[in-house]
Amino acid sequence: MIWNNVYEKGLVDVMHDHKDNPKFKGQNGWNRDGWNSITTKFNEKFPLAHFSKQQLQEKERELKGYYKAIRDSRKESGVGWNDTLCMVLAELEVWPRLIRDHPKVSKFRNRRLSHSLFFIV
Repeated sequence: MIWNNVYEKGLVDVMHDHKDNPKFKGQNGWNRDGWNSITTKFNEKFPLAHFSKQQLQEKERELKGYYKAIRDSRKESGVGWNDTLCMVLAELEVWPRLIRDHPKVSKFRNRRLSHSLFFIV
């Protein structure tokens, strides 16, 4: 199955629903019960998708990487954030340095976030 914005947002939503339940969290993130529950709930939400636990874990790692790149890039001089558009803002001359220092942020140049990454970290 191929990931799209609907599935990504669905995963973020399911993880957000689980985030306050200590039964599903370990010291460094989700525990086995957490991942099993997230996988079950996600696949119930999208019965035609049927992603494996490993695929969901890999997507979470990818989304966290994007979140961290955006978070860190916003600390750079000449970089801003538009809450309404959910976009990283920077002048044209700032982007080469920004992408060099935070390569994952290049995906979000002139693109808004399609879902909230902030729930998963």
